Amino acid sequence: MRAFFWLWIMFLLVCLVTDSAVYWVVGNRLRQSLDLALDAALTGGIDEADLIRGRQLAHKDIAGQRAWEILRKNMAGPLTTDLDFHFDLFQEKDQIWTEGRAKVKTPYLLGALAGKGGREIVVSRKQIWQGMYK
Repeated sequence: MRAFFWLWIMFLLVCLVTDSAVYWVVGNRLRQSLDLALDAALTGGIDEADLIRGRQLAHKDIAGQRAWEILRKNMAGPLTTDLDFHFDLFQEKDQIWTEGRAKVKTPYLLGALAGKGGREIVVSRKQIWQGMYK
């Protein structure tokens, strides 16, 4: 009887360690993917013709689409079905910045044992692009 008790405790500890590792790895991957997506939005949304004319204008729809593509490519796998992304682009004189918020739902073992769903990981970032350095 004691062996069963200790096996059950060890199983719960293994589930806890595994869930913690999955949460950390997915959160880290989501942060890196969001950084890359916002960088791609800043560079992909700027029109080359506008830069030639001396204007730094980014098109919000093109930038948002580019950011979504890059985020989905970097988070490829089963997590892309539960991936949610919100993107904003702001422009003020010579400064352009983007803000992104990504949310993904990851399954976890202890939640499955309790009959609950996955755990949500939410990451928010802000990227600023400066065309001229003084």
